[in-house]
Amino acid sequence: MSEFGNGYKWSQAATKALLLALVTIACNTISYLFPDSQVLSILLFIVRTVASVWLLVAFMKQFTATTGQSAMSFALCTVLLSSLICAFYDAACFAWLFPSMAEKVNEAMSQSMSMMPAESQSVMERMMDHYPRIAFISSFIKDFLFGLIVAAIANSSGKSKDPFAEEVKKEEDELA
Repeated sequence: MSEFGNGYKWSQAATKALLLALVTIACNTISYLFPDSQVLSILLFIVRTVASVWLLVAFMKQFTATTGQSAMSFALCTVLLSSLICAFYDAACFAWLFPSMAEKVNEAMSQSMSMMPAESQSVMERMMDHYPRIAFISSFIKDFLFGLIVAAIANSSGKSKDPFAEEVKKEEDELA
């Protein structure tokens, strides 16, 4: 590798992951502050999704333009770090920041558990005691898989469609 080694890739990925996570954190926080507004929740979900996809694709293009390297490994690093940040935030929300959200989840689960067999109810009650951990794991997996899919699509769409494009370009450069 030239002047842009692994250290550069990881430092750029950490910076970009923080920016990417801030979009999700801001939208989720607004959604948690107004839990009864379905329209706002849907609107924030759309804003969060579109902004996250746009930012990740822009970061990938910027990385490729700066380094000349493939952006897929950079995108994976960025998505991994961003997913971790968002997962920690979600766990913190349910554990400390917005405990009312966890109470609402508990109430909804209690209502749905009333029709379950006793064994299933005891399992669900034990799970609810660990809800922040479950929120962390599910948020991490969801965000990482979504980011991985977006990165793969953006990486494949950024490649040349014409397999002979590089050869033609080389010939044009030689003639010039």
